[in-house]
Amino acid sequence: MNISDSGIIITGAGSGFGKEMSIKFSDSGAKIYAVDINETSLKNLKSLNDSINIFRCDVSNNDDVETLIENIFNIDKTVNILINNAGIMENAPLINILKRPDCRHPIALWQKVIGVNQNSVFYMTRSFAEKLIKYRIKGLVINISSISAKGNIGQTAYSASKAAVESMTKVWSKELALFGIRSVAIAPGFIDTEGTHNALEDKILNKWIEQTPLKRTGTITEVVNSVKFAIENDFLNGDVINLNGGLSI
Repeated sequence: MNISDSGIIITGAGSGFGKEMSIKFSDSGAKIYAVDINETSLKNLKSLNDSINIFRCDVSNNDDVETLIENIFNIDKTVNILINNAGIMENAPLINILKRPDCRHPIALWQKVIGVNQNSVFYMTRSFAEKLIKYRIKGLVINISSISAKGNIGQTAYSASKAAVESMTKVWSKELALFGIRSVAIAPGFIDTEGTHNALEDKILNKWIEQTPLKRTGTITEVVNSVKFAIENDFLNGDVINLNGGLSI
């Protein structure tokens, strides 16, 4: 699959991986449909590359997603790639004995993380795949997972959501292959992003870096290059590309 011939929907496009992918793939000739809940970030992205089409959407809300996909395909019925990149990292142990009055993992936090990281992937792919099949378009779904899908201490909701993303990726690689639609996941380790630094104290992040055989965090560019590889390799299907510097959890 050639990037220059593709129409690509990217969620969480206002910052981090999504922003870098939007700009790089647009520069390579792709038609980009950038989606984010943060309208300011979208406008900033548009100012950097005016050819990028921007759409504000809460991807954790299925009604919003269905409207979004309908609008995009009304504009362009040749869109063939979906990158489910939107996600949040919120940490909490199952039981925090130092917290009062309730020491248990907050229900609201669980629902928020699952909504953004897991439900959005299901909602987006459900609507996107239906359009590809309707218009007989061969395509690709790329889901951004995480090293934490293997189960990381203090990340019950986040780890569960990313494990679900990897499971859905494998299911869809089997169900959608009949229609010429591939499904792939990218599982970054600890990457040098604003989100990583916001979610983890420097002391904890440095501990993970020390345990990583390459002794460093990854870069956003390295993640984007992995996505590019997944797009261009037409025999890659149902796999999780682990990009973690050799770190195991």
